[in-house]
Formats: sequence, structure tokens, C-alpha cells
Amino acid sequence: MRIRHSIVGASLLALFGVVAPLYSQGGDKKPKDDPLAALAPFIGEWHVDGKWSNGEPLKARGVYEWGLGKKIIFAKTFVMGKDKEYQRYESIMAWHPEKKSLYEITFAFDGSISEVLLDAKDKDTIHIGFTPFNKEKPDKLRQILRFTDKDHFVWTVSFKKGEEWTQLIEATWVRKYAK
Repeated sequence: MRIRHSIVGASLLALFGVVAPLYSQGGDKKPKDDPLAALAPFIGEWHVDGKWSNGEPLKARGVYEWGLGKKIIFAKTFVMGKDKEYQRYESIMAWHPEKKSLYEITFAFDGSISEVLLDAKDKDTIHIGFTPFNKEKPDKLRQILRFTDKDHFVWTVSFKKGEEWTQLIEATWVRKYAK
């Protein structure tokens, strides 16, 4: 259950992965003057209504807002519990100048913290967790986001157990409104 809930928070950073193709990780490439400007269309509220691989339902939403001169983005993730919605995560997204990548720091309701980088596979596909934030601690959780249009992306999450990767969910996030 904890893995599934941490996936929801981590997935929300994926909304911002759509701009990763503009800013490749590594190398000598520098971000444009405002690397987060391309995120403006994604500010707003997104919803997902899917099922985990074990059949358990997932209903969640993410709310994204600009912060500090449009140099950072704040995100809040809400998950539907048995009978009510509760806030599970709060995140901050920004450009990491040393890693030359967009990244996210997520704080969970239980006090845990995660940091992840976004990698562009192609213009419509983002990989999360494939390049570790800390090379000494490879991620055991990977996400693939494939954007189908400006208001939808398919979210696929896999977890590594031993040497095997197992798919936990594939669901579509839908933008409900932009601010």
C-alpha cells in the first residue's frame, strides 16, 4: 500500500515532464532563460481514476500553482480514501542547475521525502526514475508518461523486486482545468 501511495505523489511531477525534451539532462546544454515557462499550460488541476494491478481502485487529483516568480511550481496531491479525500503529498518542482534537469522534491504525509529527475525519451514520452537523483541509490520505482494530447497522458508505473520490473498501474491523467 505504501508503495502505491508514494507512486501517486511521484507521478504528479510527471505532469511537468512534458517540458523535459526542451532541456536534456547532462552535457553542456544550458536551460533557456526561463526553463519552466513551457509549464504554464499545465498549471491547474489534474485527475486520475484508475486501478492498480491487483484491481484496487485509485482516485486522485493534483493541483499545481506557480511560485516565486514562476521559477518553481508547488503541487499538492489528494487521494480518495475509503470515504473521504485527504492530502497525501506536497511537492516543489524546479530546474536543477547542477544536474541540468527538471526535478521534484516531494514531502509525504508520513514525513518521507523523495527527489526525482525527469528524462525525455522523445517529444511525447517522459521517463521518471530511470536516471537516479543520487547515483549511489538507484530508484526502484519507474514511471513512463506518454502524452496523447495537451489534456491527457498515459501513466505507467513499474516497481523493481530483485532483478524484475513489475507493472503496478497504467492509467490516464486528465486535466480538469487550467488557471
